Amino acid sequence: MDKKDPSIGEFDRSIFGAMRVDPKAYKRIYNRSFYERTKYAIAGLLFMLRHERSIRNVLKVGLVVLALGLWLRIEATHAAILFFAFGWTWTVETLNSAIEAVVDMVTQEFHPMAKVAKDVAASATFMASFVSVILILLLIGIPLLEKLNIL
Repeated sequence: MDKKDPSIGEFDRSIFGAMRVDPKAYKRIYNRSFYERTKYAIAGLLFMLRHERSIRNVLKVGLVVLALGLWLRIEATHAAILFFAFGWTWTVETLNSAIEAVVDMVTQEFHPMAKVAKDVAASATFMASFVSVILILLLIGIPLLEKLNIL
């Protein structure tokens, strides 16, 4: 889109253009304090826990994996990798939900690009979950099978 916003004049399309934009001028409310930013982050977390089954599933799996990791006494580096995988999956799922909310806010009608936005966001969640499952199988599954004398 080449439309220009008359309030800001000519767009700066240089490599430094985005750096020169003052985001405060475009925000209705600008939360300055750490307390305000934390409050909104916790509100988003509570929203996700209440309304998104997938994030509750991520939490349940994470707690089971944590318990198994403690029981199996996995190495600290393996625990760190699993913690990162859990956090990454949580983060991607949260971004997916945010993208879906924005798409739903913009249009309730079917639009091919709305479908693309939602499907691509969902694919990011799918891939993050897939990689996490592989890591869990490698870092928890093998020690679990060994502990159960199956391997």
